Amino acid sequence: MNHEILKANISDIPDLCQMMKDFYAIDLYPFDEKTTTDNFVRFINNHHYGECFKIVFEQQIAGYIILAKYFSFEFGGEILFLDELFVKPEFQGKSLGKKALEFVKNYSIENSFKIVLLEIENHNEKAKKLYEHYGFQNHKRSLMILKN
Repeated sequence: MNHEILKANISDIPDLCQMMKDFYAIDLYPFDEKTTTDNFVRFINNHHYGECFKIVFEQQIAGYIILAKYFSFEFGGEILFLDELFVKPEFQGKSLGKKALEFVKNYSIENSFKIVLLEIENHNEKAKKLYEHYGFQNHKRSLMILKN
């Protein structure tokens, strides 16, 4: 096996921040390094928020997964939100996205989450096809946000 998915730790934060910066640049999302670093420290140190994992391929960090936990009465209990899944461009085409989704599915089952939710950019057909292949489907509702 030339890949593994491991819990991220504090020493991984510089690599995680760089990958997130690259990921956000794809769709021109704002990125603040200090805020992101502080958020990673908070998230990694407080497992009640969820878990951050690094995708390692041939001893190199190739991507990351962020899984956030929350409770939903509608869905019958604790659910898992696949907040982010990113594989560096130079590691794409090596089935790491597929391996990451298999990992997420197994993690959700092993930890008794009722469902896994995710959001996707409407233009990202490649990711949409990958998610659909693993059983994800469009929900009948749209996502809305209120910024403070």
